[in-house]
Amino acid sequence: MQMGCFNAEALIESRRLVAIKARLEEIDLGKYRISLPHAEAVNQSIEVNFHVFGQVANRDFETVTELLESRRPEIRDQLLVVTRNLSEEELEDPGLTFLRQQIAKVVNDTLEGEPVQSVGFYKFRYSVL
Repeated sequence: MQMGCFNAEALIESRRLVAIKARLEEIDLGKYRISLPHAEAVNQSIEVNFHVFGQVANRDFETVTELLESRRPEIRDQLLVVTRNLSEEELEDPGLTFLRQQIAKVVNDTLEGEPVQSVGFYKFRYSVL
């Protein structure tokens, strides 16, 4: 090749590979059914039921999957504590912003490199029974 020339196909392919590795993939963070503490004066049960996922870069997917399996009990315990400490206002937030942030924090604090970029729910239900 001469100076100033480039291989367009090779450049496109290298950029495509970078984009694929950066693409976000969903990773299942588990299903939770949690009874919440309530005031003594209330004769009702409060329950939060959700199935949550995190989004990680494609390049981190396998590593994160393996780490989640090995640390699932620790993450599960911390998520139970976080959820039980939520206020009524935080649970009634339509975007569940604080809960999403707390779930990402718990998972990222447990794993190396903060791989979870965002959190979403397959299902979420907040019930007063």
